[in-house]
Amino acid sequence: MKERLGSFLLSSQFQASILAPPLRALVRATQGLYRYSPQFLSEFQVLSRPHYSYGMLHAADLARRLGYDAISAIEFGVAGGNGLAFMNDFAKEVRRATGVTIHCYGFDTGKGMPDPEGAKDLPYWFQAAQYPMDEAKLRARIPDSTLVLGDINETVDSFVESYRPAPIGVIFNDTDYWSSTLASFRLFESASKHPECFLPRIFKYFDDIIGTDLEMYGPYNGQLAAINAFNQSHDDMKIHLNQNLLGRVDYSWRFQIYYCHLFNHPRYDAYVGGAQQDALHDLLHLH
Repeated sequence: MKERLGSFLLSSQFQASILAPPLRALVRATQGLYRYSPQFLSEFQVLSRPHYSYGMLHAADLARRLGYDAISAIEFGVAGGNGLAFMNDFAKEVRRATGVTIHCYGFDTGKGMPDPEGAKDLPYWFQAAQYPMDEAKLRARIPDSTLVLGDINETVDSFVESYRPAPIGVIFNDTDYWSSTLASFRLFESASKHPECFLPRIFKYFDDIIGTDLEMYGPYNGQLAAINAFNQSHDDMKIHLNQNLLGRVDYSWRFQIYYCHLFNHPRYDAYVGGAQQDALHDLLHLH
């Protein structure tokens, strides 16, 4: 009975109902009294960044199934630092729940956005020096995370060699521009030489693919154009929209979760199913 109730409360039908918001408010108000699991808080959409918690938790679960005890989470485009600060704090909850440590990295110029490189960078919406960072203030908020400062074009290629990160399992991309997003994908070029620094499948979130009628994001500009360009130029790696969340109408960010498959990764074929596979399949198809 308890499991059925829990499944119902986390279902798309309940989460989209008028009863969900007041119950979320109750959970938020009682977090100091009860220690809810991070999985419940994430799926119940109580957290301020459920799309970040989703990626971190599921990347940690994949790592655990593959036998890793630590992974890396990256944010491209830190700006004021709210996203990286969430990652810094939530990593502790993920470790408590899964036993997997998450090392967090944030890429940013530290000085706001660089100059746009052309029409695909949406210069009608973004401009140089937008979204600056208060570095000193941010560092005080992220004591357990690492900032990688400088233009992505100058920092991404040497990142793996310089930092030798734990396997990268989740990437949050808020680079805005087509050019900066495409540059961030060069991170994957290190996977062939250093596969130990990557999970074979990586959770990704793109911030700038759903916007207003002034932003006018589409497949020929911004981040979507960068994804298309990457896929066209790589046969052994592909980035694609998730299919498992599309039915979750209560997840406003479901169209922004993507996956990157590194098909040539030596552990790509490692089996990650198990005793819970049939139960999980049945549960997903109830939503």
